[in-house]
Amino acid sequence: MFEDPVLRTINSYDQVAEEYTARTRIEGDRKFCEKMLDRTSDILPPKPRIIDLGCGDGRDVAYLGRKGADVVGIDLSAEMVKLARRANPHQTFLKMDMRNTVFPDESFHGIWASASIIHIPKAQIHTLEREVYRILEPQGVFAFSFKLGEGEGFEKCGAMKEHPRYFVYHTLEDVRHLFKKFEITDHVEYPHKVLDSLFMYCWAVKR
Repeated sequence: MFEDPVLRTINSYDQVAEEYTARTRIEGDRKFCEKMLDRTSDILPPKPRIIDLGCGDGRDVAYLGRKGADVVGIDLSAEMVKLARRANPHQTFLKMDMRNTVFPDESFHGIWASASIIHIPKAQIHTLEREVYRILEPQGVFAFSFKLGEGEGFEKCGAMKEHPRYFVYHTLEDVRHLFKKFEITDHVEYPHKVLDSLFMYCWAVKR
């Protein structure tokens, strides 16, 4: 039914969106994530236009909005978008595929993708890279996190042990190779495992 691993993964999120959101609020490291958001804000212009790719329940959109950014969140999961709109009625959330958005060229100063590109198969990264490059302003910043490791495939793990999701693991060198249109200027590894995985954040500038 779901030939695209991303769509099968989104179906899993749609089935347990509320449970997943509740568990990640408990098991995630919110303080560290907010430090990464602050780090991103600090290298963007005042009142930047930012898009959150794979925004989930919208907590990062809300945080960036409180810091003065003009933010829009997109997610392919209809149930996640519903949760985000309910929790943050004054913010904008759209059901949309990060690989193919509707925004005009060079729409954003910054792009935030926390634990969302982890579901994009390596064979499709070039499609995502092309879209991110298109909607980002010249010298714009792409901030994203990924799972450290090697391999890809469906797993039942973390906060959704009964629902398979497609996970992709990268090394820093993988990421440098895959995102050739960007220059990675900084990176930070999570100090501990979160939801059974090690993550790294990267900041990359559009070439």
